[in-house]
Amino acid sequence: MFLSARQLNGLAALAIDGAADITAYLKDKDHKARAKQIADTGHSVDIALFGRMVADSTDFNVDAACQVAHAISVHRVENETDYFTAVDDENTEAESGAGMIGTVDFNSATLYRYASVSIHQLAANLGEGLREDEPVTTPVRRAVEAFVHAFIASLPQGKINTFGNHTLPDAVVVTLRTTRPISFVAAFEEPVIAEAGSGHLREASARLAAYIPEIERAYGDEESTRTWVLRVGSATDKLAEVGEKVSTRSALVEAVGTAVAERMEKPA
Repeated sequence: MFLSARQLNGLAALAIDGAADITAYLKDKDHKARAKQIADTGHSVDIALFGRMVADSTDFNVDAACQVAHAISVHRVENETDYFTAVDDENTEAESGAGMIGTVDFNSATLYRYASVSIHQLAANLGEGLREDEPVTTPVRRAVEAFVHAFIASLPQGKINTFGNHTLPDAVVVTLRTTRPISFVAAFEEPVIAEAGSGHLREASARLAAYIPEIERAYGDEESTRTWVLRVGSATDKLAEVGEKVSTRSALVEAVGTAVAERMEKPA
């Protein structure tokens, strides 16, 4: 069961109080209610974002505030095969062969990645500010900033020594809206075909830049929606008009965090 540091500390203190006979101690309704209250408040950021399921005690379930879609290629991809062998350093002369032989399929693709975060659910999971000298919105703002930073910077670690996939996005679009989340993946319902002598990035960016305004016109709320764009290189030029330009990841993280805090502080 996933527990935050504050929850572990609180339960440990409760256990110390009832150490003489913990079973009898927890039979007391007040003590049992206190244990439940500790385990179901003060959630850490990862639990608040991605939720927690406790099959045998659903009272401790936490609804996830974050949804993450599988990354997809925007164009047709052909898999290649990596052949590998592994040899045991401690092999004797009688066992000089490989300990393992196998293949791993891989490809290199231009990907579309998507995630959404429900700010209201995140706020409910995290609770208000922990210190009197900070705004009540601080936990949510910091969690949103951490998520935006991590979504841009994080990479799958599996087989990273084999493939060295240390890449960063060429374009990041962040939208803060009061309506339902919207993924733009349908822009790539038809696979992107690169022009002769060019890659897939330019056409994918153009496809996305044309699709986003159409979706926002049909389903968005222009008055309450804010969009920021962080991009790299001339191949992403057409995305420049999709939202407010930010030049660095840190500037994007700060802008989104500030806007979320301001939106939460406005009266309903």
